Amino acid sequence: MPYFYYTPYKRVCLCFSLLLILCLFSCSNSQDSEVTDKYSELHINNKIVKDTIDLSKMIDSVSVVKLTDAPHKSLARIDQLYTLGDNYIAIDAVHTKRVNAYDGNGNYIKTLMEDGPSKTDALNITDCYVNEKNQVIVYDYAQMKISIFNMDLINIKNIKGALLFNYNHVASLPGTDNFAAYSSYYGYNAHVQQEENKPSSLDILDSDLSLLKKHLTYPPKFNDITLITLPKCFYPFKDSLRFFRAFDPYIYSLNKDKIERRYKILYAEGNLPTDFLGEVIAPHLHAFKNIGRDLSSFQALYLFFNGYTCPENWLEADDIIYLTSIAFTEKKTNQINSIIVKNNKGSEVLTAKVFAETKRFKLAFPIFNSYDKKKDEFIAYCTGSRLKKYLYKNSSLIKPTDIVDDSFYLIKVKFKHK
Repeated sequence: MPYFYYTPYKRVCLCFSLLLILCLFSCSNSQDSEVTDKYSELHINNKIVKDTIDLSKMIDSVSVVKLTDAPHKSLARIDQLYTLGDNYIAIDAVHTKRVNAYDGNGNYIKTLMEDGPSKTDALNITDCYVNEKNQVIVYDYAQMKISIFNMDLINIKNIKGALLFNYNHVASLPGTDNFAAYSSYYGYNAHVQQEENKPSSLDILDSDLSLLKKHLTYPPKFNDITLITLPKCFYPFKDSLRFFRAFDPYIYSLNKDKIERRYKILYAEGNLPTDFLGEVIAPHLHAFKNIGRDLSSFQALYLFFNGYTCPENWLEADDIIYLTSIAFTEKKTNQINSIIVKNNKGSEVLTAKVFAETKRFKLAFPIFNSYDKKKDEFIAYCTGSRLKKYLYKNSSLIKPTDIVDDSFYLIKVKFKHK
């Protein structure tokens, strides 16, 4: 057993040793110290989930808008939808690789960007975002290029990074000219930066798309594991940027160069472990790195997620949070929807497979994907063929005979405020 003798000389040595230990300990835990814990817990009962919850008492208004595409500029699907003033911005990041703009009545205005052979076209559009400056940010994955459009839908700036980083999603960081970028577990970015020992999932980029800071670093052995990547992972809220991702129980808040855990989602059953990489991925690392990309082999991964639940979509207003969760069970995924109503007494949580309005408007709601802060409306979208299935009998919203099966429709919902 060691002893410490408190002579003046040895006291100095002891102090120096303690400082050195503290310094080393601080460095070894730098990853954890980057993220501040300031979270509230959100409890969701996914053990007993109702098929349908009627929200009639909570809803102020519902309206439907048909998106009318110009010839040869239609979208095969909508991956993300944003509001820009009275206009709508929609991106199809999978099939047509196109970003379209529509006016408040759903009339097609123009195609902002699309993949194509001309110099003004993109090589591989994968993401779109509307920031607090009312600018549209379109991200070209293949060129590490961002195109910025103003509120009049005019291209005002193109930024091409000096290094070819690859990200799943890019968004403006409120109050700055910087960007937040998410890359899942793709270690190539660390290779470009010659930091193979420090890959990261969340980066802060400056106005020239150069790397400023890394967040959420992880051991390099997890590079290139196969996991689900959500259609979007950033959501603006006041002066911050919410960040969420699959397989992570936390909702983060980015504010300039700071990051904090703002919410922790706790389910009644099937919670993801905080150390998801260590507890779930590490024991099956070979499988996650070598699984094929076809659907049947990808479904085999669900064997390792049996019973786990994680956030898939996040929308936040001053007094309402809308959350979609996804459960991995029996080689497939199941979705549930939750509405958290914030009030002076705490919060009320409603969870169901489907939300509906049965009194005045008479329809079931698709998943909400966007929030219009200006009009205080939650927005869902679906095809006409799906809309016919959502409408209840004698709904006054729209006649089924007027619905075009292959067109897209927006369902806009305004909630009452207490």
